[in-house]
Amino acid sequence: MARLRIIHIISVMLIIMIFIVSVIFVILSGYTPLDAVIFSFMNVIGATFPPNSALLDAESPLILMTVALGIFANVVLTITFTTIFYELLGGIDLRYMLMKRKLSGLNKHAIITPINGMGLELANKLKAFGVPVVFVDNNPAMIRKAIREGMLVVHGDAENPNSLTDAHINYAIGLYALYDDDVKNTFITIEAKRMERSIRVITRIKRLEDLIKMERAGANRVMLPEAAVGIEIGDFLVTST
Repeated sequence: MARLRIIHIISVMLIIMIFIVSVIFVILSGYTPLDAVIFSFMNVIGATFPPNSALLDAESPLILMTVALGIFANVVLTITFTTIFYELLGGIDLRYMLMKRKLSGLNKHAIITPINGMGLELANKLKAFGVPVVFVDNNPAMIRKAIREGMLVVHGDAENPNSLTDAHINYAIGLYALYDDDVKNTFITIEAKRMERSIRVITRIKRLEDLIKMERAGANRVMLPEAAVGIEIGDFLVTST
């Protein structure tokens, strides 16, 4: 998504530059500034009629270059609007833009990745204790689900420093890496500690043999859900007899 935004910005800047150059070319061809502005605008958006009928039969090299630039700008404009429409159709970007202000005010919060059952339960528990929560995930379906439940979300990969920056890791009190993948959780832990040494990282593992590796990566606490469930069941059986 971040790359797509950059492409959009570059496209808009390119269209503006083409428009300005087109206006200059038309003026240099002997037409009025008003004719130049209107003709360049119509040319960029793909309109077929000029403001001055003389432009229809103009053979000036500058006018021909202006028309060629307009065709190129129109293609760029069409592609840009198509990608924006696709994003809005997905419903993520629109909601994400509405969340931007809330994300910018994050402080002393917890970062959870990804959005899954364990993460949602943890988020509700933390919010009950007054700890703000922001998820980091790149699954559109799960992002929509979290947004519907009133959660703050950063659309991205927690291994990517840009996503962690968007989640304001420098102001966070903790990060929970809850993927069902020990390798991914390890990389997230390494990146989080690299960016913010003081942050507490709590992560899960599937295999007990990965415990030492995770601790070496910098995790402050490592959880093995299966072991925790087994202990809880055992305690329940013992205390209930």
